Order: sequence, then structure tokens, then C-alpha cells
Amino acid sequence: MDCKEVQKLFIPFIDDQLDLKELEGFLQHIEECKECREEYEVYYTLIMGMRYLEEDASKGGNWTAPAEKLQYAEDYLFKCHILKWEKLTILLILCIGIIFLF
Repeated sequence: MDCKEVQKLFIPFIDDQLDLKELEGFLQHIEECKECREEYEVYYTLIMGMRYLEEDASKGGNWTAPAEKLQYAEDYLFKCHILKWEKLTILLILCIGIIFLF
């Protein structure tokens, strides 16, 4: 992913609308590109600050720091990869079990 593609994904990332492939590319680029990470942090702070101010005071919105949001996304991606491997392992065990039954 290049910088322009990543910058187009700032809002979908903030709104949790990226699929796993996009999320993986986004996080990898943000980790490697200092300029995009800095721009993301500024953009995130502005967008979330405006949303926080627009929210009804009675809701008491939660503020998440830009780095925290990235960490949550990395954790989510890691869990998805683990789940994928767990599913493949279970499928493999089932296939081996079926082979031994016949």
C-alpha cells in the first residue's frame, strides 16, 4: 500500500470499516511510514475531537488515543489470524479422523 491509499483509509479505519486485508496493509504501512503515522494521529485527533464535542453530554463518550486505536486494531488482527489457524487445525484433525475411520 502506498501513502495515498493509506490516507484514503483513515476514516474507514477510524470507523472500523476495513476488511482484514485492508486492515493488515494499513497497519503495516502506518508502522513503517513515519509521515503517514503522524498524519493519521493528527487526523484521528481532529475527527474524534469533533465527534466527541458533537456527542450528547449525557452519553459520556469515551476518548481513545490514536496509538491505542492502532493497538486495538493490531490485537484484533492478531486474534483473527489465531482464529484462522485454529479453524485450519480443527479441519485438519477432522480430516485425519475421517481418514482413520475408513
